[in-house]
Amino acid sequence: MTGPSRVGQGAAAVLAFLLALGLAGAAGAAAAELQLVPNEVEIGAFFDGAQVKLQGAIPAGAAAVVEVLGSTATEKLLRKGRRGGLWMSVGEIKVENVPSLYILQSSSPEIPTLTATATPWGVAALQKVVKLSGSLEASEQGKFFQEFLELKKHEQVYRVSPGVLKLAPAPDGGSLVKGAIALPAKVPAGNYRVRLSAVLHGSLLSQRDAPLEVKMVGFPAMLMKLAYQQGALYGILAVVIAIVTGFIMGILFKGKTEH
Repeated sequence: MTGPSRVGQGAAAVLAFLLALGLAGAAGAAAAELQLVPNEVEIGAFFDGAQVKLQGAIPAGAAAVVEVLGSTATEKLLRKGRRGGLWMSVGEIKVENVPSLYILQSSSPEIPTLTATATPWGVAALQKVVKLSGSLEASEQGKFFQEFLELKKHEQVYRVSPGVLKLAPAPDGGSLVKGAIALPAKVPAGNYRVRLSAVLHGSLLSQRDAPLEVKMVGFPAMLMKLAYQQGALYGILAVVIAIVTGFIMGILFKGKTEH
């Protein structure tokens, strides 16, 4: 009884090992469907933006859509108007559910849309999520949303870029997606979601997500820590930095004018 029992246990162990190996291989293949290099971006004292390369896999014949979405927050804007012949602030507009970063890319010349359901990306999808309230009428919602969108585009934190993703045949018969995400210099620190969607004939075939972390390091990280933990010291340091910067700029410009 002892011999056959040990043989059975050995066979079961080998089977469990092979099964675990197969599951690990399948998980690795699924994870490889969307990769970011690097998947962590550091904001230092001289940060001027960064390039994040992406590579993914989608079914053959499908178009690729990549969406980069940051966490949401609430912003308050002052509305300008004419009073007595002068331009001044006439009220406040609150904008809720505002993504800190929104980048949209596609492999097709135009951003694909879905036919059977609402398209979950693009300007129309953003407009459904972002809420405007305050000093504006209901009929002005569309106009002010477009103006807010132009403001974010000017700040380079919102960008829609159709046709920038490249497709190539994959060994398994599908398509490889390659591209790059240009993070602006003003990108806020935080955790971002990068989503790769495959669209064919107006239908969503698949979606894969990958996390992207943007964090402050060095002097910017120290300032942020001071701002949250020691507000008074941060205020003093900010004033000192402003004075020193002004003094240095004054010397530089004075030297130029003398020549």
